Amino acid sequence: MSQLNVTELDFDGIKQNLKEYFQTQSDFTDYDFEGSALSVLLDALAYNTHYNAILAHMMANESFIDTAIKRSSVVSLAKSLGYTPRSRRSANATIKLTITPDPNYLSSNTSVTLSRDTAFVTNIDGTSYNFYPSEAVNAGAETVDINGVPTTQFIFPNVEITEGKRVTNSFIISANKELNPIVLPNDNIDTTTLRVRVKEATHTNTFTSYTLSNSLLSLSNTSKIYYLEENTDGKYQIYFGDNVIGTKLSAGNVVIVDYLVSQGVEANNAKSFSLTTKLTGQNEIVTGLTIYNGVDANGNAIETGGRSTGGQNKESIDSIRINAPRNYSTQQRAVTSTDYKNLILASNSNIQSVSVWGGETNNPPEYGKIFISLDPIEGQTLSQQDKDNIVNDILIPKGSISMIPVFVDPEYTYIGLNVGVVYNPNLTSSSSTEIKGAVSTAIDEHFSDELRALNKNFYYSKIHNAIKEVSDSIVSVSVTPYLQKRLSVTKFNLDVNYSFSFNSRVQPREIHSTWFNAVLGSGIVKVKLQDIPDAGVVPPEYNGFGKVYLVDSSNRQRAEVGTIDYSTGKVTIPTIKVNSLYSNETVIRVSTRPHDDSKDISTSVLTRVAPVSTSAVFPAPSKNTILDKNDTVSNAATGAREGIKITVTVDNQGI
Repeated sequence: MSQLNVTELDFDGIKQNLKEYFQTQSDFTDYDFEGSALSVLLDALAYNTHYNAILAHMMANESFIDTAIKRSSVVSLAKSLGYTPRSRRSANATIKLTITPDPNYLSSNTSVTLSRDTAFVTNIDGTSYNFYPSEAVNAGAETVDINGVPTTQFIFPNVEITEGKRVTNSFIISANKELNPIVLPNDNIDTTTLRVRVKEATHTNTFTSYTLSNSLLSLSNTSKIYYLEENTDGKYQIYFGDNVIGTKLSAGNVVIVDYLVSQGVEANNAKSFSLTTKLTGQNEIVTGLTIYNGVDANGNAIETGGRSTGGQNKESIDSIRINAPRNYSTQQRAVTSTDYKNLILASNSNIQSVSVWGGETNNPPEYGKIFISLDPIEGQTLSQQDKDNIVNDILIPKGSISMIPVFVDPEYTYIGLNVGVVYNPNLTSSSSTEIKGAVSTAIDEHFSDELRALNKNFYYSKIHNAIKEVSDSIVSVSVTPYLQKRLSVTKFNLDVNYSFSFNSRVQPREIHSTWFNAVLGSGIVKVKLQDIPDAGVVPPEYNGFGKVYLVDSSNRQRAEVGTIDYSTGKVTIPTIKVNSLYSNETVIRVSTRPHDDSKDISTSVLTRVAPVSTSAVFPAPSKNTILDKNDTVSNAATGAREGIKITVTVDNQGI
């Protein structure tokens, strides 16, 4: 018998192997395999073999979460890891609401209730969206003074509302479906809004509430719990216990499920709302339907002109691939820093990166604490309520009793680029303007893909290559990076301390800031920040310290206000009194250039062993730093310099 060749997988290779096999058989010695009917049979055999090979490969691919393509396969594999893919998430907002009631209402009522079904309507780009209170809220009558007139009002200082269409489904349990899952018929459910209740029979009015369970701990055969999962059709389904773990339903029970069907990201950025119904009568007056992002010391709403946030689409296949194994590794407990990261990322759709470190590695050390820095998705915000939910609903139930979570805001360093591109016009039909636009797009994509997340480093070679690959006509690329910190001014005409670090070796005489008015003595002077190195700061290393001065519009030094360490990039300004900023600026932009040898920009924190210029400098691991693109636009009034400057020139030798 001839040797069988089974190494080919494509159609033509399989057919050739079959042909060579038949040609070795004595029964087919004189056959013309190309011109005979046997060629058709070989095609059929090759087709069948190829079909089976493809089927086997597809089945193998769909058996592993890393290679599966179909969502149903990825979801099924994630289920084996104990992970339920995130559903759509509704946008939410917190509003302040004041109702001056119809006078007739007060004759028999001293309070008013916003039910869960009270709809608030908003309009975004011509489309209307409904928001509903998360829970029923009650307010009692209060008497306030309005222009000297005592007025009775109902005040709701912080009403949490969530976007969606409220839907209720009822299911009667039949005798043969007591353990079968109940499939919820809507595709775009926000599962965080699910409310599951059970009645003993259709004729009773008493409900028993059931809660979602993600763990088997502390459960008994009487626990009123339900489980949630996504099925192969992409819909969510719930199922109940079996009288061993969780209470089993009985025939005749009625399951009532209500939830919100969400529009996801489309309902983000709502700014104002209106009530669709009258709560106290036709003559009521409703005011204060504005979003706020916090409360003051007395618990009153702080109106900040915010927008609705948190809306997200259903979790993608790629996201499930990443989160399912991470969720499995945590085993539903928060012990290591990785556990904290994975739990937070899996439960919050508006967070793109997390940094966690123990108090023992903090500077200064704070034992018994776990520090958390959260980086929201671009365009999203994290309210104090979001952070409280993370602590109370995720970390405390699963974390160590002795560890206290502490949130630390991310620290941003903005990277500007001076880019020079030389191209050969003979190798492209694009104009220099089009080349410049393509380079700008490549830079934007690089920052989106490689940076803009906690503790990611900037590498010169990567940005250089990203620009070079824009077009084969580009023959030369030069990139000079710049660093910028933005100082938020919240207290005017008061002495304020600023201490910040570029976390990089920096060149002397490169500090530059936007203009601002400073209080100097009894006068107000238009100034900017500049640095002057000490005498010991010499090339090429430029180790040591310098002074930071306020310089006026005549380039005259008006006051020494701080110091700069050129070896670490740390700037310390013990006291400065800002009177005002120019134009529409809300920050003071302070820029500098990294040392000529510091092409790569790391998020590591550079620290001196001792406060002298001869002491060693060592890098400590980064914790809460984000490198982002400097999108500053040149402005003569404020003194702002262009963040990304691209110059495109023609290669004259190539013409």
